[in-house]
Amino acid sequence: MSERLEYVVRADGDAELVLARERLGRGQTELLAALVGGAPVPAGFDPAQVRRQAAGLAAKRRDTVARVEPEPARLLGPAYGPLFLRYAALHPPEGGYRADARAFAAWALAQPGTEPHRPALTAWLAPPGGRRRWARRRTA
Repeated sequence: MSERLEYVVRADGDAELVLARERLGRGQTELLAALVGGAPVPAGFDPAQVRRQAAGLAAKRRDTVARVEPEPARLLGPAYGPLFLRYAALHPPEGGYRADARAFAAWALAQPGTEPHRPALTAWLAPPGGRRRWARRRTA
């Protein structure tokens, strides 16, 4: 039987393409890991095209993080773009764009060439008084 046509027959007689779905799910997971996590390109995909798509997704992520939380980009200036792309190649997104910005800033503190920006990044990561930056104001 062709690998493409494998199926499992349930006890009640219904046929499902369970194995094909499992392979598809694994393939999708592997492709996603290659696109956003720097994992190897799965078999059956054009490596050059996957690399182009991954670069586009990383650039979109960089720009979105800078729009949602502009302070790290402002503090790092021209170094932000290339530095964020290095970070994105090593760290898949987790927890939303604000969390991504904070994780990036913490990672950037340890990178060579960021020494002049470290005090400002450290201050941004730990706001004075430990108060939340997005706290709601109480209205009377």
